[in-house]
Amino acid sequence: NDRCQCGEKNTERKRVKIPRADIYQSNDQVFLEVDMPGVSKENVDIQLENNVMTITGKVTPIPTGWTLIHSECALCDYKRSYELSSDVDFEHITAKMEAGVLRITLPKVQTAKARKIAVCA
Repeated sequence: NDRCQCGEKNTERKRVKIPRADIYQSNDQVFLEVDMPGVSKENVDIQLENNVMTITGKVTPIPTGWTLIHSECALCDYKRSYELSSDVDFEHITAKMEAGVLRITLPKVQTAKARKIAVCA
């Protein structure tokens, strides 16, 4: 089962997996799509420290009273870090979680455009 073996490491409670991601770039922003099936938006945490963005997603555990009788993908939490370049506008990063996919928009810092300054008499 490829989905649960890629980048996982064992912990005492639950396995932690490096989620798959696609990264796109345009002239004014970088866009990440991070696959985290089984994670709700309430269980996503994004931290930014010293130009490193760390994404953590916790999968909702099996409800109390239920017993797992067949599993094709073990319950895995997710964690991944990205080192961000200095051209990212850290104050305007946005994120949206939808259908198990975390979408993060990282706008780039606007560079000052050259302009002519009029000289008054």
